[in-house]
Formats: sequence, C-alpha cells, structure tokens
Amino acid sequence: MLQIDRRTAAVRAAMASLRSLLDRQEIERLDRLRRSDDQERFLLGRGVLRLTLGRWLEQDPASLAFQAGPHGKPALEGGPPFNLSHSGDLVLLAFHPVRAVGVDVEQPRPGVEWHPIARRMFAPELVATLDSLPPAEQERAFLEAWCRLEAQLKARGTGLAGPDDGATGRSGMDLWDLLLPGGHLGAVALAGTLTDHPAAGAAPRP
Repeated sequence: MLQIDRRTAAVRAAMASLRSLLDRQEIERLDRLRRSDDQERFLLGRGVLRLTLGRWLEQDPASLAFQAGPHGKPALEGGPPFNLSHSGDLVLLAFHPVRAVGVDVEQPRPGVEWHPIARRMFAPELVATLDSLPPAEQERAFLEAWCRLEAQLKARGTGLAGPDDGATGRSGMDLWDLLLPGGHLGAVALAGTLTDHPAAGAAPRP
C-alpha cells in the first residue's frame, strides 16, 4: 500500500508532472473540480496510480486504459486489483496481486452529525455500541467504523449501493485498521480468502 502526504516538498515538486499522464476524461474531471485541494488529491491519486501500475506492468503509465465496474470502481485489464482513497492531506493506494481490495481514509471533521448516518448505514448493535461510549469518543469511533464499512464495500466493488452486511465484517473479508499520521483514520479490506486464490498463497499482506 502507498501513502502519499501532499504537504511534503517532494510530493509538491512532482505534482506538476503528473497531469501529462492523465487521459482526456481524467483531465476533464480534474478541471471540473473547483477547489484546489480537491484537484491536488485527484491528481495525486490518479497520477501515482498510473505510475505504479505502469511500473508493475512495464507499460507507459499514460497509455493505461481503465474501465469502471457496475458501481464505478476502476479496474485495469491485465493489472492487479487496486483501490484508492483520499481525505485531508493523505492519498492512499492499495494493491493486491489477485484479491479485490478496498481502502478508505477519513480526516476527522469536528461537529459532524454522525447519528443519522450511523442509523441508516450500520447495524443496530453497532449504533448501540457507539451510543454507549463517552461523548468525547463517539465521533472518532463512528469514523473508524465508517472507514471499515467503506473499505469492505469498496473491496466488493459495490460502494454504498451494496448490502449493509459490510458493516459486520462478514462475507469472507479480511480487514485491517490503519495507523496514519495527522489524526487521519483508515482501513483496508481484502475480499475473498487466500484459499480462493491459490496463486496468492505467498502474497504479502498490505
């Protein structure tokens, strides 16, 4: 897994060169973003994704042609499963040789009205657990649970359109919380099991 902090000098120096790697649709999407922070996160995510996959496949990064799944998750024919997420100053990219992967990162934003979201997206037992925590701990615990849910749904390729059993950790998922800088929270999930993919028996965990 790659972790990119857009505040570092090396990242900012390399950012301008990434635009030339994007295809027409990516450039149009980049230019539609109004906030410079959103533009930087998108450019870093797609640019570094292309560089990494190009090196993996020994191809020109600018020549890679991505496809979108039924719920918009990008994929690359002949390439490894991958996923990306960004929030605040961090961009995360996760890869696995054969297993579908999902990753999510969130920067805490004080004052988020998390109760309606939790009641709509989480199992009642999880909502009750969040409510039982001291008030000062509830928002962080909600974001941790949200990252786990997003990572699992993204690994399955369904996004938030998928069934809500992703919040429970079932469905043959391997799930890890991530230790990230700057107060960011994150999680990464792998769909299926290693026994489903014999070729991945020796693959390292992310």
